[in-house]
Amino acid sequence: MGSTRKRELRMLLLVGLVAINLRSVIAAPAPLLTQMRGDLGLSEASMGALVSLPVLCFALAAPLAGVLVRYVGAQRALLAGLVVVVVATAARPMGSVALLIAGTLLVGVGVTVGNVVMPALVKRDLPHRAPAGTSIFTAGMCIGAAAAAGLTPLLAQTTGWRLALASWALPAAVAAAAWVLVLGAPSDTELRASLPPPGPHRRLAAHPLAWAVAIFLGAQSWSYFSLTTWLPTYLTQEAATSVTTSGLALSLYQVLGIAGSIAVAPLVRRWGSQVPLTVGVSLCWGATTLGLVAVPAMWPLWTVLGGVTHGAGITVAMILVVLRAESARSVESLSSMAQLIGYGVGAIGPFAVGAVLGLTGSWTWSLSLVIAASVVMLLAGFVAGRSVTVESARR
Repeated sequence: MGSTRKRELRMLLLVGLVAINLRSVIAAPAPLLTQMRGDLGLSEASMGALVSLPVLCFALAAPLAGVLVRYVGAQRALLAGLVVVVVATAARPMGSVALLIAGTLLVGVGVTVGNVVMPALVKRDLPHRAPAGTSIFTAGMCIGAAAAAGLTPLLAQTTGWRLALASWALPAAVAAAAWVLVLGAPSDTELRASLPPPGPHRRLAAHPLAWAVAIFLGAQSWSYFSLTTWLPTYLTQEAATSVTTSGLALSLYQVLGIAGSIAVAPLVRRWGSQVPLTVGVSLCWGATTLGLVAVPAMWPLWTVLGGVTHGAGITVAMILVVLRAESARSVESLSSMAQLIGYGVGAIGPFAVGAVLGLTGSWTWSLSLVIAASVVMLLAGFVAGRSVTVESARR
């Protein structure tokens, strides 16, 4: 029992360490969009599209991540993804716009591998602590995003935005080294155990429950990435905050996601159904965005509410992926499908908000897209939150 607990604790720590680097490299550019736009000569819509690129990779590269797991195993696949993140993060701000775009795409590919692999590893290596493992996973992502949002603008004041962005390669390198040192080389047994059955999406594509999970993740991603991208800009324009204050507000928004993530796990254990959680998250997203539009002067309140909500929301979405399938192989398949569809939808959010803002000049119209996403989230959550699995629903 003692060795089992030590192994679980070691795995939980690694999950958190890796998770930190799955969002820090995505969130880091957000507080610097104004500086980057001025130096690079890009439009608001173009900057929104740049931030959307990694999220688009979350969708398009998810099936490729599943194929990689089939051939090299989950541990090797995750290590490869971390190495790509390290190299691409260090290189992307150090040249032209073309290099920035290419590096950002590669960052997205590397992070996608972690997005797909980690839920399956949690299901496989922490079968009795899956909700706790998922909460630590999502809390780690919140910590990484919060650190990037708060520290990147401070670093940029002394080093410039290019070195500030590149500096986030260091913690990713630490995570990759820890992954190798703690787990070592995976065995052939691990490789064979990682192999998912061929063609997972063909079996899930017609399953309403799988689609509900994917749509819930998509609406959650649309809301989270849209506000993560545009909250600092909104606050400087509509609430008259300074650039530093808006960056700290985004950091607070990300930090409070940790509280939302941690609060979900005991509720999952207490309730057999996740419908109350999906409904609560959806309503809180709607309230956050409506509050920003209607009463921008109360932005501290909406920042706190949105911060707790996004942490709870991504945790619920990932727990749905883990609990709506019965085996690690099924989780990997559902994770690939959910992220293909969910992050594909989510990737459009920052670009759409920026495009509508550029066309209308109105934050009301642009943020109404996030309010609409909360309605979609609510409807999908009624289906995805039911206590059934994709396997049992077929029987």
